[in-house]
Amino acid sequence: MLRNLSWETTDALVRQQFQLYRSVGEEARISDEDCRRVLLMSEQEWAMWSEFLDDGDLPAEPPLPVMLRRLGSATWKLASLADRQRAGV
Repeated sequence: MLRNLSWETTDALVRQQFQLYRSVGEEARISDEDCRRVLLMSEQEWAMWSEFLDDGDLPAEPPLPVMLRRLGSATWKLASLADRQRAGV
């Protein structure tokens, strides 16, 4: 079977972005439940995306472009919160 390098790159990028979001959430001491809510995801969607991190298939919902926008926005917000917490603000 031929490998699709474009897809492999996209897959790796999405996994890294979701893992970064979860790591920043942990650093900011945000629960998984709150991290899920920030991404506007159902419990089932969260579970599917969590499985994706463990080498599962890319979930269909939310669609990839939507998920990437949500991850970018939410990661920035959580990183800002973590910075304020470190600064004692």
